[in-house]
Amino acid sequence: MLNRRQLRLKVMEVVYAYDKSIEKNIAHQLKYFLKSNENFYRLYISILSIFNKLHTYSRERNFKNNKKFLKDDSDIFYNKFSKNLFLKKMSSDKLLLQKIDLLKINYWNDHPEHIISLTKKIEKSDVFHSYIKKNENSFDNDKQFVINIFKKIIASDNKLYEFFEETQISWVNDLPLVNSLVLNTLKKNQKRSRKSTLITKIYKNKEDSEFGINLIKKVILNKDMLKEEIGKIASNWDSERIAQIDLILLQMCLTEFLFFDSIPVKVSINEYLELAKEYSSPKSNVFINGIMDTISKQFILEGRIKKNKRGLQ
Repeated sequence: MLNRRQLRLKVMEVVYAYDKSIEKNIAHQLKYFLKSNENFYRLYISILSIFNKLHTYSRERNFKNNKKFLKDDSDIFYNKFSKNLFLKKMSSDKLLLQKIDLLKINYWNDHPEHIISLTKKIEKSDVFHSYIKKNENSFDNDKQFVINIFKKIIASDNKLYEFFEETQISWVNDLPLVNSLVLNTLKKNQKRSRKSTLITKIYKNKEDSEFGINLIKKVILNKDMLKEEIGKIASNWDSERIAQIDLILLQMCLTEFLFFDSIPVKVSINEYLELAKEYSSPKSNVFINGIMDTISKQFILEGRIKKNKRGLQ
């Protein structure tokens, strides 16, 4: 599910798009934000559906190979892969199949070259060669093999990355968290459990579902005030002297100080420092830390930051 950091990242993208837009339409940006969140879950199901297609493809190839008169090395691979107990269990996960159908995910039917390419990589990999050497045919061994091919082959596949990048603009930034969720889903899947390990919610709770929307509205509707407060602290400040991403991160952090009484000041500062490290210049986190630390201390002395019990922790 989407965590607060990922939601903040998506808000940053929306506020940036709003600042660059001509019409300044908040409703349009909010609609994009919600759609981006839905696409986050779509990416999660899309990656999990790869395993279904890999299993189906290997079974089809194994069926054809069994009819061949002359055998080759690929016969061993498809025979072993098609009988993987963990893949078989995943492919029969009713909830996953329902989600694939509901979201109309047919990427791998339309682009079978990705499944074929991944299969060839798996066949030639050290991961498979280590797997084939194990004489024991068990669910746990099969599960570890699938986890290994995900971590070492699927999650790092450049062609797959490029495909996701071209399919949805927001997916590149979503991939690290989605891959972590996919890995967690695989690890939780147990042999004797009939319960699906699939994540079914986009948000952790109602508070998180409203967090991003509220943050977008508060930042955009209070932009003039936020700029003014930042300008009081930043020496020789003007709109040309601060990178736009830095300015947006400062505005978002200040918004959390003033309007989100359940979020501790230190949490807000740390979250935006992490975003600055990844999405802005190398020195941005030092600059943002200095400004936000000064503003927070000043606002606390003036009684302008009012946190509830949770926000004071």
